[in-house]
Amino acid sequence: MAPDPVAFYIGNLEIRWYGLIIAFALLVGIVVSYLVAKYRGHRQEEIINFAPFAVIFGIIGARLVHVVVNFSYYAANPSYILAFRRGGLAIQGVMLGGLVALFLFCRIRKLYFWSWTDIIAPALVLGQAIGRWGNYFNQEAFGIPTDLPWAIYIEPAYRPPEYASAEYFHPTFLYESLANIALFFLLLAMHRFYKRRPDKLPDGLIICAYLIFYALYRTFIEAYRVDSTYIGPFRAVYLLNIVAIIAAIIIANTLITRFKRKKMQQDQ
Repeated sequence: MAPDPVAFYIGNLEIRWYGLIIAFALLVGIVVSYLVAKYRGHRQEEIINFAPFAVIFGIIGARLVHVVVNFSYYAANPSYILAFRRGGLAIQGVMLGGLVALFLFCRIRKLYFWSWTDIIAPALVLGQAIGRWGNYFNQEAFGIPTDLPWAIYIEPAYRPPEYASAEYFHPTFLYESLANIALFFLLLAMHRFYKRRPDKLPDGLIICAYLIFYALYRTFIEAYRVDSTYIGPFRAVYLLNIVAIIAAIIIANTLITRFKRKKMQQDQ
């Protein structure tokens, strides 16, 4: 039996599970970031100050990346660009928008950007883990047909034409949610390492680990999905993931090089 995407009504207004789950994910993300900032000895109240900017920039970034990746569709249907109720939010856009907002926020508040990227990294991936369950209620982001015991039923209206006769599909949203939870605990372990061994590694490596690991398992999971967007012959997510991995490696290398140079200068 397929889930009902509508949680309840307020008069004629639909309140959908997707929106409720995203709101809950944002709330959990704020709480987690607050606790991590406190654990690392930073001013945790800055998370409360940053939260509104993170939400606004995250939503804008998510929509912008989705529109750019699907430009041909929106060029033909420009009235749908701001039609958020029709769906279309890219996870990579949430990351990009959130990081842009954090960069600007840190400049204004005179905070070290890389320290705070590490602080919000666990919250980002946990928020994604929660948010993926919105795909379940919308019957989207599922994979190819399967007869595995954990396959999910998809109503005919949501099935791709080439799989119209299939009923059960891979719950790829679930695979990503579980992978995100595993990455969340890995990032927390990295924070514990930093806490126990201060001044051993530069700040910024936790967010780099997040970008690399997420891109790797998302690439694997994407191979099962039936709703991928393509840029030419390539899945758009593959291209975005390659860019994320390269950027993370360059950032990590730069941060480590600067950190070692600074340590050598201090030891002289």
